[in-house]
Amino acid sequence: MSTEQSTSLASRIGGGLWYGYVGLVALFFMLPLFSLVIASFYDGQIFSFPYEFTTDWYAKALASSSVQSAVLTTAKITIPVTILSTIIGTAGALAYTRHEFAGQELFKIFALLPIFFPLILLGLGMSMWANLTGLGYGVLPAIIGELVWISPIVMFVVSITALSVDPNLEEAAKDLGADTVTLYKDVILPLVSDGIVSGAIFAFVLSWNNYYIVSYLKGSDITVTTWIHGRMTQGFTPIVPALASMIFYLSLTLLVIAVIIELRGDKIKAALSRD
Repeated sequence: MSTEQSTSLASRIGGGLWYGYVGLVALFFMLPLFSLVIASFYDGQIFSFPYEFTTDWYAKALASSSVQSAVLTTAKITIPVTILSTIIGTAGALAYTRHEFAGQELFKIFALLPIFFPLILLGLGMSMWANLTGLGYGVLPAIIGELVWISPIVMFVVSITALSVDPNLEEAAKDLGADTVTLYKDVILPLVSDGIVSGAIFAFVLSWNNYYIVSYLKGSDITVTTWIHGRMTQGFTPIVPALASMIFYLSLTLLVIAVIIELRGDKIKAALSRD
């Protein structure tokens, strides 16, 4: 065997080992979710062998009035949080990436700081703040509490896209006479639109699946995650894995869409840079 063939064989083995390692890590992270999906199709209260397949738990979850109420309450929180956090996060990202000002790095640190706090502590702090200010508990405090945590995440996602935009395109637009409004409307926002859409998708998924912040601030309202937690601790029913699996399907679909949008945006920017 020649030296070139030996190198090629070693390269293929190395590549195979790497992809095998990545696959095992992905399987390790996804195994709990796969277990949930398997349990959601099991025809019985307690999982055991032989496995008997059914979709009845999904039908019962969709028909449950308590689940429908929890979904409606969750939507009342998630939709405003998605819209507002996308606006706030995009504005923060554009301020940080497209302008230079005093204290710019300090602004980034303080803006992203809530991401690094444990959610249970953030929820507790927001609960004490809501009580101290007299805001109380319910949908509105839950929206405000989630905005504190999710807006920085959207800012982080949009900043990644905004930093990849070639500054020469912005300068060329200015040289051609574009004012500030035209510059943002026709140049900057279209170029970072994929990041904004991805940020909005992340915001929706994170808000829909949030438990710790809403559990402190929701008051007597029941969301999907608090409904699942309540059923897990006060009377388990197989509807729980069915409902949790539906949330998993929705979240996975939206995250795949976000990744596709990001990849498409990268190709467009690469093509513009080459031109």
